[in-house]
This record gives sequence, C-alpha cells and structure tokens, in this order.
Amino acid sequence: MLRKKQYPVYFILPGIFLFVMFFIVPFLVGFRYSFTNWNFKRADFIGLENYISILKNPNMSIAFKNTFLFTIVTTVGKVSIGMLLAVLLNRKLKTTNYLRTVFYLPAVVNSIAVGIVFTSLMHPSKGLINTALRTIGFTGFQPKWLTDTSIAMLSICFIEIWKWSGYTMMILLAGMQNISKDYYEAAIMDGATKWQQFKKITFPLLMASINNVVVLSIIGGLKVFDIVVATTGGGPGYATEVFNTMIYNSYSYQKYGEATAGTTLLAGMILIITLCTYRTIAKNEVEL
Repeated sequence: MLRKKQYPVYFILPGIFLFVMFFIVPFLVGFRYSFTNWNFKRADFIGLENYISILKNPNMSIAFKNTFLFTIVTTVGKVSIGMLLAVLLNRKLKTTNYLRTVFYLPAVVNSIAVGIVFTSLMHPSKGLINTALRTIGFTGFQPKWLTDTSIAMLSICFIEIWKWSGYTMMILLAGMQNISKDYYEAAIMDGATKWQQFKKITFPLLMASINNVVVLSIIGGLKVFDIVVATTGGGPGYATEVFNTMIYNSYSYQKYGEATAGTTLLAGMILIITLCTYRTIAKNEVEL
C-alpha cells in the first residue's frame, strides 16, 4: 500500500516520461546528427562542418537580423497592446465579456489561415487595406505591404501582433483580477489618481504575469516560421528570411545534418535568451 507522501511522485512520473521521450531524446539525437552528413542512409562524422557552413551562409546575417527584429517588435507590440486591452476590459461593462471574446478569437485561428487572409488584405492594388485608403482619399499612400523590401518584415510583425495581442490580454487580465481590491481602496483614500494606482499597484503586482507573456512572446518570436511562409515565403528576395526558413531550406535541399545543426543552434539561443529574460524580470516581481 502506497503512502500518501508518495502519491505526488507517481502523478508526475508520466509527465517526466513524456518530456524525456518526446523532448530530451529527440534533441539529443538531433544534436548527434548535427555533427554528421546525415542523409537517412548514412551518417558520417564531419565535426563542426555543418555549424561552420551555417555561420558562413551569406544570408545568415539577414536571417538573424529579421528574427531578432521580429522578436523585439512583436514582443513590445503584443505586451503593450495586451496591457492596454487588459486595463480597458478590467471593469464591469455590459459588453466586457463580448469584447474579451472578440479580442481573443484571433489567437485560436490557424496561423497559415491568418497569413493567407492578410496576404489578400495587403495586396498592393486589390487588397482591402489599400482600397480603403483610396476610398478615404489617401490615393498617394498605397504601400506594397508584403512586396516592398523595406516594410515587408514590419507588415508580418503587424499580423503577428494582431493575432496574439488578445492572448496576451487574457493572461494579464487574469493577473489583474488576482490583485486584491484593498490596495486600490487604500490608494483612493490617499487621493491617488488612476495613473498612480496603475504605476504603484497594478504594474508592480503584475510583474509575474508580464514575465510570463514576455517570455512566451520571445519564444514565439525566435521560432517564427508559419506566418512568414504563409505571407511572403521569406521574400521578396531574402527581405523576410528568418532563422527557421533557413533551416527549412536546408531540409528542402536534403542537407539534413546542416538543418539539425541549425535547429540545435536555435534551441540553444532560445534557452539562453529566455532564461536571461526571465531572471531579469523576475527580480522585479512583487508577491501578492
């Protein structure tokens, strides 16, 4: 007969097993293949050649720049807009529940479908966005949203922000509703304004939730792939090439060892950046 103290251990064993089998083992296998010229038939050891090949790729600097640009812009956008929406909807209004649902809905839509829809909306001549701009008189302002090399990456960032701001809003909203109203009542008695209440109460006590959404956004930004493929495919030229599209191209050209090396680099990069970010923000967290 098992003791009660042993129950929690047995409950987490299946989770540990799945994590090891579906995350740790595949990563270790991929890490091993990253040092070979693996082609499904044989895997001869070639040392660091795959990593050197990736770093020498002329498009590597473009991919890194676009990946980090996407990560920074979308993280700032999603957290800022999510925070604004959470503040606006953290009140009792007749339409509050309806608006929360409306803003959250894009998060449940498939990214490929979103990309296809926005490709149509952002068409230079027939797209709804430019058509609307012409209708209201902005005939001289007709951007080529996804085909102009100077703004294509920012257009994809906008799509990503539109899709995930509602998800960020829900996490921050849950954090806000977990803050005791006693703090606000005491602040009102002391004559604090709404901005002072937000700055001195809401924001500090919301740091744990902010930490979560920032880390999730950074991870999502660094591993961006589907929204780029669905909208531009990495083009025009290499203007929207990101790290994952480079890995995908390596697989397409049957450079499997190089592709696994790229995946290993990306996994290490995500781990290091997210851990540093989490620890940095966690220092400012305040217990409720």
